[in-house]
Amino acid sequence: MKVIEDLSALERPLNAVVTSGTFDGVHLGHQKILKKLLNTAKEINGESIVLTFWPHPRFVLGNGWGDLRLLTTFEEKAKLLAETGLDYLVKVPF
Repeated sequence: MKVIEDLSALERPLNAVVTSGTFDGVHLGHQKILKKLLNTAKEINGESIVLTFWPHPRFVLGNGWGDLRLLTTFEEKAKLLAETGLDYLVKVPF
């Protein structure tokens, strides 16, 4: 999996299949979405892409970290997503 931290650095993917979200913890609901993403990409000989936001939108829209407790750091999230077989993780500044 390639981690892209600057959207302009993402080369034009082939038949991109994309989802977006914070994917904190990569829980069972996330895994279901990712399985569909990966299966669809495979069916069309495409590339799977997750757009994720950092920092967490609640940090920006709320009052900082406050009582916001994330399940994973960005690095931990990236490791969990890499284990799924994802092609790209795009870190979008929020």
